[in-house]
Amino acid sequence: MADTRILLAIDDSAAAKRAVKYVARLVGRKGFRICLVHVLPPLPPALLEHGGSENPQQEVQLEVELRAEQELWTSKKQKEAQGSLNKASATLRKAGLSAKSVQTIFCEPADGRAAAEDILRMAGECKCQTVVAGRQSVSWFHELFSQDLAEELMRCGKGFSVWLVE
Repeated sequence: MADTRILLAIDDSAAAKRAVKYVARLVGRKGFRICLVHVLPPLPPALLEHGGSENPQQEVQLEVELRAEQELWTSKKQKEAQGSLNKASATLRKAGLSAKSVQTIFCEPADGRAAAEDILRMAGECKCQTVVAGRQSVSWFHELFSQDLAEELMRCGKGFSVWLVE
């Protein structure tokens, strides 16, 4: 039997922790592979581009410095998120999944894409048939004026089973 692959989108939220526990209860046996994905926040505007220079050598130097700052910022965000990935991985292993059945991935946001699109892109790359995410309860007013990851996954997740854990 081929492994059933599930992508589990996590962050440090209570909703994501509930989703991990839910998946652990359902799949704590052989035949499942879990891809834990943490979508990093987009780079802050100050790190997207530099002011430029008319001097070509200085332009190259500014570009090198900007790239180094971007890498430092990304590394810092990965370290901040690593704890959530480690805890989720430990929960799944405690439920009976082997260490090789749990993969952890950082997803860097693609330019102009919503987090849901990045998660679905990663699900395709990891050959996952199911995408799981936690969903937080919000007021109707907040729901009207904000983009909800869970709703975007449902709307854009054609070809995937999408589980939302509330």
